[in-house]
Amino acid sequence: MAPDGLFSGRQAIEKYYTDVFQQVHFSNHTAKTDQYSPYIIGTAGNEMWAAGEWSTTLQGQNFGPVEAKGYWSAVFGREGDVWKKRWLTWNTTPPPTK
Repeated sequence: MAPDGLFSGRQAIEKYYTDVFQQVHFSNHTAKTDQYSPYIIGTAGNEMWAAGEWSTTLQGQNFGPVEAKGYWSAVFGREGDVWKKRWLTWNTTPPPTK
């Protein structure tokens, strides 16, 4: 899920980010995990979810630089010794009203 709609599958995800990175330059990106994350799901110990906040600076051909920030959450599953992201959501916090 992204601000401009839903998409799923590797090909759709690759196309989305290819298009975004061709139009917008990102810098000063930070992501902070919530102090209580991660949270283990179930009793097997091979799934977890985490959440936090993010911020970045955006620069496009016709705008910016603009600061953007928001929150994220993700679900991870362990495959052997590797944690793989299975699901990710994020939002953008609107700027304060004037």
